[in-house]
Amino acid sequence: MTAHIHTFIPESLADMQPWMREEKHDLAPDASSRQRGGALEPDGSQKLPGPINGPLNWSRPDPSDKQVHRLELSESGVYEIEQALEAFNGKSPIVTSHDSNSVVSVVEYLELDGDEVTRERFTLPNLSKQLEDCALEVHRGSGLCIIRGLKPENYSIEDNIVIFLALSSYIGDHRGVQNSKGDMLSHVTESKSWTAPRERRHGIHTNDRLPFHNDMGCEVLAIQVRDRAETGGHTCVASMVDVYNDLLQSNPGVVNALARHDWPIQTSSRRAASFILSPLLAYYADHLLISMDPARIGPHPLARNGSIPQLMPEQREALAVLQDAARKHQVRLETQPGDIIFLNNLALLHARESYQDSAYSSRHLVRLWIRNTRLGWAIPPSMKMPWDASFGDEAKRIVNRYYPIMPMPEYMECKYSNGTAAFVADDDVENGDEVIPKVVENAADFERREDT
Repeated sequence: MTAHIHTFIPESLADMQPWMREEKHDLAPDASSRQRGGALEPDGSQKLPGPINGPLNWSRPDPSDKQVHRLELSESGVYEIEQALEAFNGKSPIVTSHDSNSVVSVVEYLELDGDEVTRERFTLPNLSKQLEDCALEVHRGSGLCIIRGLKPENYSIEDNIVIFLALSSYIGDHRGVQNSKGDMLSHVTESKSWTAPRERRHGIHTNDRLPFHNDMGCEVLAIQVRDRAETGGHTCVASMVDVYNDLLQSNPGVVNALARHDWPIQTSSRRAASFILSPLLAYYADHLLISMDPARIGPHPLARNGSIPQLMPEQREALAVLQDAARKHQVRLETQPGDIIFLNNLALLHARESYQDSAYSSRHLVRLWIRNTRLGWAIPPSMKMPWDASFGDEAKRIVNRYYPIMPMPEYMECKYSNGTAAFVADDDVENGDEVIPKVVENAADFERREDT
């Protein structure tokens, strides 16, 4: 297997017991629900519980529990990382070209394989315990950890990527494939060099706001902050436990709807089936899991043959109510360049504010999908399809792995792309005008749509 970092030219285990109350909640009756009596659902999922306590309940009274877990690197911690980087590189970079009109020198490391960046080859004997605590916080705590203290301007583009991969390897030892081409990194940005109109780009490559979602198939979402926008662009996160507890009281029918096994989820267009039926919400192995990207649910605008069923009105309403509840419980992350964010993608929803760059700023995040084979949550069979494409047998079929260190200099339009988060199906559908899906983002919008 080949896995290269690409330069574009010019292109201690925590307590495992569940954090649950003993009492159960009687969900509103729903004749069409697939929720059944008994302890387990047909796919092995447990019956949905009552209100959930524990560290993922961010709304509990103690304000000290609401703080974002942050690992602040000391000078000695940064020095340890730099020493490990020097030992890993083992040689000086080779400058292959320099663009006088750009602030970036183009540098290549000969034969650098991105998969070689592991914790075994990037040893941090003093920091390792703190990074283990970060991994535990993501999997057994609040679901969120931010590492702060690195200054990206002190390192080359390649070294920033190596540091990102190396620190991430202490949080998760298995990296996920993000598309069928074998890309292991994605750049969430809007490059000033791109000429393709925004309406023909993927949502992460525009400055539009993105609704609450998670990256379906990913277990832990790792983000390196390279640069911030001039205005806006904050990442907002919401704990699904908070949303769930709220909906149990305010709209239990929506909980029923989200847990039914009748949501049409788009698959890769090269699969025999263009969709599967799956729940968006499940309680499995004593964890509440959410798997929901609005733009991947229901038919894609280019699917002209009607092979993927339309969402039912109650499903569209459930998505709108879910957005409202997530906004109600959201926490806005205040980040700075150099931050590395790790969030439990199965437990938290995230969204993005719209933003504006200036002539001197360009919001730029680097995205990595990881899982921890020791601490990772079990995935219910009904939610396995996206996971399999990133970490399972489907992912193993992709031989070559690529680590692009910069966004592509010219935007390559996809014939078949979605507008919210991560999913881009294979480009083998018929040509036609692409339409970025419009997502119903709140209940008021849903009511207006139903009235028209």
